[in-house]
Amino acid sequence: MYYGSIITVLSSDKNKLTGIAEKLGKLHETAKTKIYYRKKGEYIRSILLTTEYPEKIIDLAEALSLSSTAILYIPETLTWMDGELALLIDSLNTHNKIVISNLDQGKINNILGSLSSFTKFDLYNDIPDLSETEEEDKGIVYVDRVFTVKGVGTVVTGFSFTNVEVHEKLVALPYNKEVEIKSIQVLDEDQKSVSTGVRIGFALKNVKEEEIEDLLYLVKPNVKVVKEIEGQITNYKWSTINQGQNHIIVKGHGIAANIKVDNQKAKIMSSVPIPIVDNRILVLNVNVRQGKPRVAGYISL
Repeated sequence: MYYGSIITVLSSDKNKLTGIAEKLGKLHETAKTKIYYRKKGEYIRSILLTTEYPEKIIDLAEALSLSSTAILYIPETLTWMDGELALLIDSLNTHNKIVISNLDQGKINNILGSLSSFTKFDLYNDIPDLSETEEEDKGIVYVDRVFTVKGVGTVVTGFSFTNVEVHEKLVALPYNKEVEIKSIQVLDEDQKSVSTGVRIGFALKNVKEEEIEDLLYLVKPNVKVVKEIEGQITNYKWSTINQGQNHIIVKGHGIAANIKVDNQKAKIMSSVPIPIVDNRILVLNVNVRQGKPRVAGYISL
């Protein structure tokens, strides 16, 4: 059974991104987010790369929220973007944080400040062969595409964050509709089951594309799903969380939500049901002026 881990590569220097990704895997998908793979036995490493930062921070935040490892390249000429990227990694509490830079440790510390610890490597040639660890089982499958294949029916693609078997029944969000997994594909190979951290294609039984065209997740029945969330808010220095409309990032999806802040407490009100699978929710304020951090902070559940 295939299992895997997911890495996102980030930098304010777009010219460095592809070179780093190619050290880690081979390009396989070229949609909005490029996906590189490296396969070893039943282990698959997926490397995610978005090239439209800083224009589209939501796309990058979505990719990073799927990942257990972030690789941040810091160039010699520093800009506001380098600080914003460090905040993004910190706010999502990414488990493994790797910095690649030719800068000395003192300058790197000026960028990272008191943020949670990063592991530094001097050059991207020195990136270690990351251990074949498996992503944590969250009870959900992130979905990025829904489409119809002639002779197969409705197909979804995404990443598994739980063990799934053929004929298993999951709940489709935001529709709260039960669906059955008719077949599973990984890297164009049919599988009877799949574990966590793996790019998947599922054919679904007895459901039409138009019935779930805005599908976000497939979840196990025991996963907690809510539209209102309360928690402790951490607001980064020089950042602003609006009273009202903001964007929150929940396991691969940017969702517009209203946030009400009272002292250090915050209440999120979402128009769609949200699976509670992580202990932090990132808040983005994309309407600030350029040069001010759009990473407003995070809410701890």
